[in-house]
Amino acid sequence: MSIIHILDNNTINKIAAGEVVERPSSVVKELVENSIDAGAGAVTVEVRDGGTTLIKITDNGSGISKEDVEKAFIRHATSKIEKIDDLENVISLGFRGEALASIASVSQVEMITKTKDSDVGTKIEIHGGKIIEKTEAASNNGTSISVKNLFFNVPARRKFLKKPSTESGYISDIINKIALGHPEVSIKYINNGSTMLHTSGNNDLKTVFYHIYGKEMLSQMLDVDVSENGMRLYGIAGKPQLSRGTRAYENLFINGRFIKNETVSQAVEDAYKTRLMIGKFPVFALNFYIPPEHIDVNVHPAKLEVRFRDNDVVYDFIYSAILDIFKDKVLIPESTWDSSNSKEAKSLIDESKDDVSAENAEDIHLKNTDTYEKPKESVKYVTSENKSFEELQKLYKQAELNDGIIKSKFKMQENKDPYYKEQKVEQNMLTKDASENNADKLKPFFHNYKIIGQIFTTYWIVEQGESIFLIDQHAAHERVLYERFMKSFNESSVMSQRLIEPVMLNLTENEIETINKNLDLLNKTGFEIERITERDYALKGVPFIFSNPESLSFFNNIVDILGEKQINSVMDTKILSVATMACKAAVKANDRLSVQEAAALINELLKLENPFSCPHGRPTIIELTKYELEKKFKRIQ
Repeated sequence: MSIIHILDNNTINKIAAGEVVERPSSVVKELVENSIDAGAGAVTVEVRDGGTTLIKITDNGSGISKEDVEKAFIRHATSKIEKIDDLENVISLGFRGEALASIASVSQVEMITKTKDSDVGTKIEIHGGKIIEKTEAASNNGTSISVKNLFFNVPARRKFLKKPSTESGYISDIINKIALGHPEVSIKYINNGSTMLHTSGNNDLKTVFYHIYGKEMLSQMLDVDVSENGMRLYGIAGKPQLSRGTRAYENLFINGRFIKNETVSQAVEDAYKTRLMIGKFPVFALNFYIPPEHIDVNVHPAKLEVRFRDNDVVYDFIYSAILDIFKDKVLIPESTWDSSNSKEAKSLIDESKDDVSAENAEDIHLKNTDTYEKPKESVKYVTSENKSFEELQKLYKQAELNDGIIKSKFKMQENKDPYYKEQKVEQNMLTKDASENNADKLKPFFHNYKIIGQIFTTYWIVEQGESIFLIDQHAAHERVLYERFMKSFNESSVMSQRLIEPVMLNLTENEIETINKNLDLLNKTGFEIERITERDYALKGVPFIFSNPESLSFFNNIVDILGEKQINSVMDTKILSVATMACKAAVKANDRLSVQEAAALINELLKLENPFSCPHGRPTIIELTKYELEKKFKRIQ
């Protein structure tokens, strides 16, 4: 018979460290969240060698009193809660009281801290969970904690760490997420002596997003701010064209804490369905606030997961909030003509190499004009540190000013051409029409277009304002057919087809509970189920969708999905199937359409609420601007 041993505190702390401190980025997360909980307005994170040799966190928060410094390193000592009932109202990022004890048990820690009421700070040094020194020390208000030689006393754990550059990447990722979740805190990240990130702390999420992902991605983000029944979803979410191949760009915060939650993530991703290509994921930085009593945060040791009291309510709210941001939005990707020349064009260029080079010819042409002036070099970059998004916009406009001056000089030369003057008047009128249209949300985006023709027996050219739009006839017809199918399904009752012989269902207890809970929904959507005994059920009828009765396997899939979450109709599980049907029924590339047929298709497409992508997420329409065309002809630079 085995003897039961009571583990000593050192062993207990090391085991706990295995749950809380997985790698250096875990240490950074716990300590930065402690700083934010302490009311810090500025936090500096400094690491060396991927955090394996040094992690230093400095903040200007409330600090720790001399009497409580040692308590802070005792396991389950916390200032966030006092009793079990407090867990229902936790609003802080940390509350377990495990982080400092766990970190100190597997590293060499030095902490200097001071409260604003103290004349002098306190310094404490702990190696492997043992206090080495505690003294008074000069200090600013707040806390500075250095974690050196992580896992120095647990070599087996240290062997599992990746190379320093990889660990630095994990740290950078977690700091980026914390910064996005707390734009009100200025966060500075220094890696091996180089500043990698420095946010202003001015509570402007767009500024933080700009620092992390850049101007180009920020320009594709949409604002989100929806409140209902005490819940609020706010932040920014990307246009569908800004999709990525992984979920790495999905930044979700629940009550300020970075969280991985399937209910919320699925709701967001479902709202993007048919707008994104299969296998692509949205980009977003969203903070979801829900009253603390409706959420259980005490689920995961590292506080990365939460549970909701009512998943369906949360799902419906998030799903609707994301759908709302696409309403009245023109989601047409703008394309540039940066493609390489065709083989025929390349051969002509090669034959003309003995002539004056294109660059010299351009210079000669420009120098023969009355208005030529050598362009001044544009500003290449703008220092963005500690500047709001609005300030950055102003700086970039200033940076582009010289280019605007150059363009105006070319226009002065072009104005000498009578044909250009006539065209200019016409374009001004079109621009005016477009601006009036934008002001009047009752008008559709496409309201004054004309069909120019077709290219490659696939793409139709539509002109409006100072842009031409290329419409893929196959993708456009897919979207039209898909919307027709969905509309007919949602507006009419589902036909049910009786089976020749009832099928006895072999069900588990969980499946029986799911069927009983959703019996009305299943009957409404075309399934006919009869309860024979307490455990025996028979399937007597199945929905007849689009002329095809659904099989027993489809019923099993429905039950599996209902067991995980509530769905509103059978069609919620059939989106991909409907998309496939639309694809098969739609006209193909190279199918010849008359102008009348194309006009009818385009007219129907442009009346849809979402005409911008096919059900598989491919764009139906792309935009090419007059500006890009004139750049190609060197009318502007």
